[in-house]
Amino acid sequence: MCRQQVLDFKYVKPEVDVWAVAACFYNMLTGLYPRNFSKGENFLKVVLNSQPIPIRKRNTLVPKRLAEVIDLALIDQHNLYFRTATELKQALQSVL
Repeated sequence: MCRQQVLDFKYVKPEVDVWAVAACFYNMLTGLYPRNFSKGENFLKVVLNSQPIPIRKRNTLVPKRLAEVIDLALIDQHNLYFRTATELKQALQSVL
């Protein structure tokens, strides 16, 4: 879940779904979530107070250019980087 979804859940825009797609790619490539969640810790607090961990810190085999796109897609400070699924798709196609 991206930070915007926690802060303004009633008014989030479709780009939060694009963020979620990037988080799914992250999980498929690493087997882990973009953030560290400790047992018993409030997950909303984690989302609000931590940044996603760069994907290559979890799996160094992810190609650098692909990692850059996924990491950009998971930035959830202020505005999300990719606003549409088409933007994310084009960025992914350019590095694959």
